[in-house]
Amino acid sequence: MAYQNILVAIDGSDVSNILIKKVVEFAPEAHIDILTVVDANGGGYFGSIAMSDDVVYQMEQDAEASINKAYEYAQSLGHTDVDVHVRFGSPKQVIARHFPKDHKNDLIVIGETGLSRLQRAMAGTVPSFVTQVANTDVLIMRTSEK
Repeated sequence: MAYQNILVAIDGSDVSNILIKKVVEFAPEAHIDILTVVDANGGGYFGSIAMSDDVVYQMEQDAEASINKAYEYAQSLGHTDVDVHVRFGSPKQVIARHFPKDHKNDLIVIGETGLSRLQRAMAGTVPSFVTQVANTDVLIMRTSEK
């Protein structure tokens, strides 16, 4: 089965381009939705924290800059069937449930976590949650050498 509508979830880190490149190589004919999710509730390891409007605004600006770079990178690889999206909310919920439902994605691609063991134990990981909850196929790509 060839995937036609792939969601690539990025976090704006240096590994985002690795994911995009691998997806373009893996499915050169597919439509790609590149998504970054801004967690404006500050959903950290111990619950939510209040954030000022200035902090949320800066997070939004950083996400927009990140997603625009991702779009330009995909274009530079010759992949023109790309849309980019910034969403607010819980990254786990948006990536696993809401976005794929709204955009009819048939595959979710996400990078492995960069969290430490303690951080994973405290908060769980987005890739782990997505693989357990999503109603579509999920591919977790390695972004570093082991």
